Amino acid sequence: MHRINKGEYGYIAARKKMTVIRTVVFFALCAAVFAAGYITTGSRNNLLTIVAVLGCLPASKSLVNTIMFMRAKGCSPSAHDTIISAYTGGWDDIQDETVGKKILQAYDLYMTSYKTNYPVSHITVCGSMVTGLLENAGADTMRECEKHIDEHLKADGYKNITVKIYSDPVKYTERLNKLSELDTDSGPSADGMMETLKAISL
Repeated sequence: MHRINKGEYGYIAARKKMTVIRTVVFFALCAAVFAAGYITTGSRNNLLTIVAVLGCLPASKSLVNTIMFMRAKGCSPSAHDTIISAYTGGWDDIQDETVGKKILQAYDLYMTSYKTNYPVSHITVCGSMVTGLLENAGADTMRECEKHIDEHLKADGYKNITVKIYSDPVKYTERLNKLSELDTDSGPSADGMMETLKAISL
C-alpha cells in the first residue's frame, strides 16, 4: 500500500485514520498490561501497573495528535479536480525543459499558529513566488496566512518573497497557469522554501 507523504493529496485523511488506529492500539496495550498485572497478582500494586501508567504518556500524546488531525481539513475533491484540470501536464513537480523553469507543489498543508490555523489546500513555489489556495477563506484570513508564511520564510533566510493566497479555486488556477510565463531562474531555492512550508504544517 502506497504511503501518502506530507504534501501529497489525501495526506490529512490518511493521517486521521493512522493516528486513530495508533491511539487505540496504544491505550489497548496499556489496558492489557494493567490487566495482566492485576490478574497475576490480584492487586493494582505491582510493577506492571507502573508500566501501564508510563505507557499512557505516549498514548496521550498520540491522542492529542489525533484530535489535531481530526480538526484539520485537506484539499476538497472539487478543488483537486479544478487544479488537476488547469494544467494538462499535471502539477506534480513540473519541469519545463525548454526554459528550465521549475514549479513545486504541495497539497494538504495545515499550517498552525498561536492565533489560528490555515488549512492550505494547495500551494506552489515558483522562483520567489509562493501561491496558495485557502478554500472559502475571508480576506482577513488570507492576509494573515500570507503574513504567516512570509514571516517563516524570512526566518529561514528567504528574502523578497511574494506570497499570494487565493480562496477561489478557479482564480487560483488561472494564476498558476501564468507562472510558467515568468522568469524564475534567478529566484531562491524552490526546494528549500517548500521544505520550510512543510515544516510549519501539521
